[in-house]
Amino acid sequence: MARNHRLSHPAVPTKTSSEITSKKSLLILSVLALFSVSVNAEQYEPGENPIFRNIFTADPAPLVVGDTLYVYAGHDEAGEGQMFNITEWVVYSTTDMKDWTFHGSVMKPTDFDWAIRDAWASQVIEKEGKYWFYTTVEHGPPHSGKAIGVAVADTPLGPFRDAKGSALAFDATTPTPEDPHDWDDIDPTVFTDADGTTWIAWGNMHLYLARLKPNMIEFDGPIREIYLPNYTEGPWLHKREGLYYLTYPCFAHQNMYEKMCYGTASHITGPWTYQGILTDRTENSYTIHPGIVEYGGQWYFFYHDAKLAIDGVPGAMGRRSIALEHLYYNEDGTIKPIRQTKAGVSVPRQPPGGYQRPIFNPGGALVAVDSDIDVTQNAAVAATEWESRPVLQTTDDPYNTAIVPESFNHGDGGATSLGQTFSPDVDFRLEEISLYAGDGFGTTEDEPVTLALYELDKDDEDSAEMGSVSSYRVGRNLLESGERLRINYRPQAQGLLQFHLDEHRQPELKAGRRYVLELQGVRDTAPLFWRRTKTDTHLTGAAYRDRSLIEEESKSGDFGLALYGEALQEQ
Repeated sequence: MARNHRLSHPAVPTKTSSEITSKKSLLILSVLALFSVSVNAEQYEPGENPIFRNIFTADPAPLVVGDTLYVYAGHDEAGEGQMFNITEWVVYSTTDMKDWTFHGSVMKPTDFDWAIRDAWASQVIEKEGKYWFYTTVEHGPPHSGKAIGVAVADTPLGPFRDAKGSALAFDATTPTPEDPHDWDDIDPTVFTDADGTTWIAWGNMHLYLARLKPNMIEFDGPIREIYLPNYTEGPWLHKREGLYYLTYPCFAHQNMYEKMCYGTASHITGPWTYQGILTDRTENSYTIHPGIVEYGGQWYFFYHDAKLAIDGVPGAMGRRSIALEHLYYNEDGTIKPIRQTKAGVSVPRQPPGGYQRPIFNPGGALVAVDSDIDVTQNAAVAATEWESRPVLQTTDDPYNTAIVPESFNHGDGGATSLGQTFSPDVDFRLEEISLYAGDGFGTTEDEPVTLALYELDKDDEDSAEMGSVSSYRVGRNLLESGERLRINYRPQAQGLLQFHLDEHRQPELKAGRRYVLELQGVRDTAPLFWRRTKTDTHLTGAAYRDRSLIEEESKSGDFGLALYGEALQEQ
């Protein structure tokens, strides 16, 4: 049952629970929420962040209906030591963006008969007089893992009921056989275009897009995959003046806290252009989640952080709070970078003057424009095979096998080199190098990347014949002529990154000898990510970090690498 609480003044935090169902209990809770003095020492003005302070909330999803703006959110209730415990979906409403009414719980995961827990990210849209609720839950037997359900109601406040009787998408629907994880199907965003067609996008690590049938509970055609740099999860679709926007949390799969990135496209199916970082990480929270909406002729950006404390309980990864900022566009349609503030929308809109360029590296350094080598980017996004016929390749299907991103920021110590060893079957002159790589912040003057190729020292005959040893030593760099070989790279989606060697830099590589190709960078930086396999796909080599073998569960893998060149005639 919905509970209407005005939140224009600080209120005593109240804890909603599935056990509290009687009208008497609801009345008591309402009185406490309306008339008690806040236990939070800090006072807030209407419109300041966080905008909801009666309970912990996460994953904001705004919806405009007439002159009212609704925001749906998960109720965060993680206890000490818990990562997440999101028990229900609640909704708030406003007509002025400052004073909010709390309507309480509108649905719980177990309202889907096939689900067992976890009220993860959701979005509600209106179509033809019905309100469609697309959300993430934990699927019960016989399936396991996260799934997307669809509920429907006659009003924005519910009651919502299961519209399909089964999951719209679950792990078997979107298989990634070489990259299995049971939270693949999460965080749906739903968008109805001007022609009435409704699209849904979702996913963790993989970003899926599908068209919905008019019944809103079935896919109409194939599930596509969208490739954007640094994508992690939590997508949000919107459209403005004919341009499509896809905003998403990024970098979490790259050993970093989530930031917010976005891309644009002239058609919803792409191609999508990466536009950089919209806003940096939030305080105390590993995650961030977007909600973008136009209301009253103005644009707004919702997100969550973990700054709020309630009843002395501090914010945390599973105790987050929703915040709100004004959103502004440049004349070319790009979004001006967003600064997270306490003031939020309590202050009048003050559009920053002039063009504000997209952020690629939070340090602000421009991407380096000089390079000592001819670089081709985006040659083949999500390549399932190498272009042409390489002389040597470490895996024959990089997209499906090279699934682990590695940069110089791994773990606590980081690294200054990533290396792949190999031994050719034939003598050849090396002309071109192709890596399966992408993501990251891009190369800068302060965070450069250089390329090196060494012939390895032989410790003994046994190690020379092995595909991998625990570490290696290097001698002369076969690609150097004076200075190190710098590369220029801007963030790209995972795909082929190709280096074309000038004639004077083309070394002759000998069959049976052991070499290592290295990417060298600044420790604890992430200009790009070279992807590797989890298993041994190249028998005469292996992947190394700081010249030490990378092993997972006693298994070594290989970086995605292909070498091209001209075979040498036998003398």
